[in-house]
Amino acid sequence: MAQIHRREDDSEIMYYNDPEVPFYVNDNSRLSMFPNREMLAHWHEDIEYIHVREGKMAYHVNGVEIPLGAGQAVLINARQLHHAQATSEEDCVYLAVLFRPEILSNNIALRSNYIDPVISAHIPYLLLEESHPLCACLDEAARLHREKAPAFELRVLSQLNQMWALFFQLVQQESNAGPPPRSDPDVAVQKQMADYIYRNYPRKLTLGQIAQAGGVCKSKCCQIFKKYFRKTPGEFLMAYRLEAAAHLLRTTGQSVTEIAYACGFNSPSYFTEAFRREHGYPPRRFRRQASGEK
Repeated sequence: MAQIHRREDDSEIMYYNDPEVPFYVNDNSRLSMFPNREMLAHWHEDIEYIHVREGKMAYHVNGVEIPLGAGQAVLINARQLHHAQATSEEDCVYLAVLFRPEILSNNIALRSNYIDPVISAHIPYLLLEESHPLCACLDEAARLHREKAPAFELRVLSQLNQMWALFFQLVQQESNAGPPPRSDPDVAVQKQMADYIYRNYPRKLTLGQIAQAGGVCKSKCCQIFKKYFRKTPGEFLMAYRLEAAAHLLRTTGQSVTEIAYACGFNSPSYFTEAFRREHGYPPRRFRRQASGEK
């Protein structure tokens, strides 16, 4: 979530390796890239694949914690609320692959028969061992993208389609096994409350306002935040403000004072101290490091 850009429904807008091709791969993602080695909760229209190479992490999807170690992977369906955090002192290194399902086919019949049923299935994620055929397809897609041989985009697309055929078969097997599990209504409530924070974080926000956005009482609001984000509403608001501030420090020439007020802090000194606690150093040093200055 390095970029703070969202659609009307507050799903995250992804930034791909090639803006014209909705596919992203990072062979050397690290949780140490995030403050406190924790990726803030978010959701998007993309399919996401995380394959842990070194270290350990806890991946959370719709409030379910999924422990991942080296050699394990998770495939997250579109529109699922998810975040991750390191679970050991060792840095967690992982392969990240994301793509929009639309890349697979523009044919209406194929989308209706094979793509939409997977996206709308009650299967938020798959926990995989790296020997699984799904992993083989996505790992190969990442390798092809990295090496960039002639027509590599077509070869990547071929691997994604093979992966999707396997994914579709798994969804069909689940459907034939019985009725889908009931969806958790608190997921939608959590998204509504997170939406409210995303849209209003520059303002002074109260617990009552955040709870009202989800149509719940303050106590229920706190319970839901703890369940899905492992944070109180105030902690999540602070983390998001600091993430927004880090983005502005990296991408604009605004002063630290301007950024502090733009992100909802009532004083530059309080912002500097909060930023130091989160990142380990003050905003000006963060900006210098982000720009490559010494």
